[in-house]
Amino acid sequence: MELGNSSNVTILPLKASDEAVDENRRGFVKKLTLTTLVLGIGGSVLQLGRFFKPNVLYEPSRTFKVGELNKFPFGSRTVIEGRGIEIVREKDGVHAVSLVCTHLGCLLKPVLNDSEVGYACPCHGSTFALKGEVLGGPAPKDLPWYEVYMDNTGTLVVDTSKVNQKRTKLVV
Repeated sequence: MELGNSSNVTILPLKASDEAVDENRRGFVKKLTLTTLVLGIGGSVLQLGRFFKPNVLYEPSRTFKVGELNKFPFGSRTVIEGRGIEIVREKDGVHAVSLVCTHLGCLLKPVLNDSEVGYACPCHGSTFALKGEVLGGPAPKDLPWYEVYMDNTGTLVVDTSKVNQKRTKLVV
């Protein structure tokens, strides 16, 4: 058998079935391209919609009113429900102490029947003095005090975004 002889090669004309297969391929590629384009545009429109409506967490204000001064008599310790703070009024002033444990963030319980322990963590056993100093347990630091001030109507306001580093009391 000779490979170099081109006289044995026969070229056949295309059949109708070959043309139909070629048309089916073209149709498939057109449909695939159109589907991809539509999905791409649809995804872009969805992302544009998410851009104009951002994911925002609407949290309560970190500055809030706790009430009139006469609501807090001398020697009182008033827990502000849902805010994780306690308002303490003593003869020399008013302060707000956090009730969130500095260990893992559990909500502390005020201890009313012990003169040395002011707060106890029900989760891991940390204890704190009335002023917020760590007495025992795994808590790494003292409870923070928050800024307290009186607005122009005489209402006490607590700002939990500002920690009272000097632990000064609002003198009233």
